[in-house]
Formats: sequence, C-alpha cells, structure tokens
Amino acid sequence: MKTLVKLVVLSAVAMTLAPAAHADAYQDRLTELRTKFRASDKNQDGKLTQQEARDGGMTRLASNFSRIDTDRDGYVTLAQLEAQLAAHFK
Repeated sequence: MKTLVKLVVLSAVAMTLAPAAHADAYQDRLTELRTKFRASDKNQDGKLTQQEARDGGMTRLASNFSRIDTDRDGYVTLAQLEAQLAAHFK
C-alpha cells in the first residue's frame, strides 16, 4: 500500500512539473533561435535567405527552407521561425 501511495504522489508531482519544464524548454529554444537568427542575418535586414541560413550554421532551416518560407518570397523572418517553433511546442 505504501508503494501505491508513493507512486500516486510521484505521478502527481510529475504532472505538476511537466508544464513548467515544457515552458522552460520552449523559452530556451526561443532564445537560441533568436540568437542564431541575429548572428546569421549578416546584412541585418531582419530576413534570412537560404544561403544566410546555411552560412550561419542553421542547417535545419536551410534544409526545410521552402516549407518555412510560406509566402514564397525567398526569405524567412524571425516571426515565421517563431511561429514554426510555437507550433512544434503545442
């Protein structure tokens, strides 16, 4: 019976902490994304071309560029990348 009580308490604690850990992970990834975006945006126009993404080491962005460039204008903005990240964390 003690083991069952401990298991229930542990499960309750885990369910309480999970949303906080999820939010922390999202914030960490968002900070990392913003930092990499700014470092890769060599001409500081607030947009990344596929080449800028590649040159900046953002290989996942470069590989998925056409999927993320939803308006097909040849570049992605930080807002587009943030939307992708938010959708991933839903």
